[in-house]
Amino acid sequence: MNLTDRQRSTLTLICDTLFPDVGDGSDFYRRKAPDMGVDTALARVIEESLQPGNSSAMARLLDILENPILELALSRKPRAFSKMSLQERTELLRSWRDSPLMVKRTAFQAIKRIACFLSYTVQTSGGINPNWSEIGYPGPDDSGRVQHPQELTVKPLIPEEGSKLEAEVCVVGSGAGGSVIAYELSKAGHTVIVLEQGSYETSTTFIQDELQMMQKLFQQQGTASTSDLSFTLLAGRGAGGGTIVNWNTCLRTPEPVLKEWQEDYGIQDLLSPHFRELVEQVWSTLRVNTGESQRNSNNQALWDGCLKLGYTEGTDFEVINRNAVGCRERCDFCNMGCIYACKQSTIMNYIPMAYANSAKFIFNCRAERVLIEGDEAKGVAAVYAPTPGKTVRFEVKSKVVVAACGSIETPALLLRSGVKDRNVGRNLRLHPTAALSGIFEHQIQAWKGPPQTVAVRKFINRDGNYHGFWIEAAPAHPGLFAFTIPWSDGKSHKDFMKKYYTRAASPIVLVREWGGGIVSIDKQGFPVVFYDLDQRDKSTMMAGMEEIARILVAAGATEIWSTHNEPVSVGDGSRSLKEEDLDSFNQQLRRKGIGKNRMMLFSAHIMGSVRMSQDSSQGPTRPTGELHSTRNLYIGDASVFPTSPGVNPMISIMSMSKRTSEFIISSLSSAHAS
Repeated sequence: MNLTDRQRSTLTLICDTLFPDVGDGSDFYRRKAPDMGVDTALARVIEESLQPGNSSAMARLLDILENPILELALSRKPRAFSKMSLQERTELLRSWRDSPLMVKRTAFQAIKRIACFLSYTVQTSGGINPNWSEIGYPGPDDSGRVQHPQELTVKPLIPEEGSKLEAEVCVVGSGAGGSVIAYELSKAGHTVIVLEQGSYETSTTFIQDELQMMQKLFQQQGTASTSDLSFTLLAGRGAGGGTIVNWNTCLRTPEPVLKEWQEDYGIQDLLSPHFRELVEQVWSTLRVNTGESQRNSNNQALWDGCLKLGYTEGTDFEVINRNAVGCRERCDFCNMGCIYACKQSTIMNYIPMAYANSAKFIFNCRAERVLIEGDEAKGVAAVYAPTPGKTVRFEVKSKVVVAACGSIETPALLLRSGVKDRNVGRNLRLHPTAALSGIFEHQIQAWKGPPQTVAVRKFINRDGNYHGFWIEAAPAHPGLFAFTIPWSDGKSHKDFMKKYYTRAASPIVLVREWGGGIVSIDKQGFPVVFYDLDQRDKSTMMAGMEEIARILVAAGATEIWSTHNEPVSVGDGSRSLKEEDLDSFNQQLRRKGIGKNRMMLFSAHIMGSVRMSQDSSQGPTRPTGELHSTRNLYIGDASVFPTSPGVNPMISIMSMSKRTSEFIISSLSSAHAS
């Protein structure tokens, strides 16, 4: 879609309100978002990055703000946005932020998050953002770049218009699951074609640019969220999928979870020596180790707090194993793709290994639907789009189709394809995640060094049913930090960035939830995600935030802030916090609660939307990975998880996908024999 001139003018005023000239004398405080082209960049996001339904909603919002009659109905202010002063515009946006009406809070968040992100990521002359120096962020440094090894380089297949390619297996998606399955099947001698929606990027082409890499390496160019914006969804896209952008965290699926999956969902052999061997094979291929798990200041705060509280190393909290080799703590931009070829994502192993076995890869390619005849998958119809505006339609005819495009896109693909199972898209799991900021006297620089090396596991079984929480540290580049922190007005947001950005530790609490959500599709076939926090999970998340606060106080924080729209905070920076400060903070936190678009909530672990179960009424996927309703259509990603694993899921995805590949190989062998 294209915004009108009037809509663009309104958008410019919104950006000017969120990041305004507050005139205190310095360039930083006098600088306005439009001075950096933030309004132009945001217009481009609305026109090119958002799904069509969301783009239309943003356009309607801009029309409402400029229409006095509609504005009167919503805000009791019978004036167009363009006729208001900066103070009036600020008050209006703040009233939407705090409104009891969900639709108004959602509208505010839709604009605020992206505009604040862009204000600290858009680059002007010289490849820098002028705000970086003001907040203490050094910006990119790719002087140590390593060219991607030639022997690991994949040359993609380029389809022609109307072509009908043939393979025994068509795998949709090249992430943690799809790449493993492509390798295992090609190693067994089967012909494989892999379709990947994103592009093929390596250390040769990654750049240390938060905005460009977010748009290139994340689903929906980094704008994915639940339909009401209550959860921001961070899902990788491109060759390697989430393994390219994750934080190298390698944790095995806990035995209580495997036991649950085996006993409650009929997935046999998960506690067997054979499955443990599959896990070890993945572990070995990824070269997992603790030699690259040095603690930067962000992770050290967690470590110190746990020690001060008397928690037991190795039981209550632990060093995280990571799939990284040779990093030498140069990990500042790890979540934007590794320019040093050190991160052992699947572009370094399973993808080139599959390619060496003659598997073919088509990138920049969207699978529109699985070709189903009767109750059997026969291939995939896809669109290759190498450049904007250019599309090439083609088909892959295959004996087996593996949907491995992630727990949002996989159910959407099945629904577009007419798969007849009411459970497709249900039981979505997110490991709901919230953050606190702990402010220290010393520099933290949460973007710098290995991003995630400490896990606090003490509370994962707090309810006796393994539905608790765990705590890790999250790296924070300027855009994500600005996106997350509260906005009350332009000056206070600038103040927070300038005063706290380099001194803020950013622990996160992740919940192994009871509740779940749904993935459906809109009229155009794009995925729509619905998720509401179960009351039990709200209680667990609150307990997790209180524990983070306890750890931060023990570690010596001088202030703590929540990410509520009106933040809960304690401390003034003049001294380390004490027990009474912690009590005050946690009491405020409980009073504030957890409400939709009243605080920032995230998920980077999207799972479970095509659940695996022996009982077809519990889930659409058989324990073999094949759909109950459709023969030769397998699921090869985190969609199959019956419940949340309660750990960062990469190893779980790869192990389960390796298991599924064995069933596919067996099925193909039986078909050949007959």
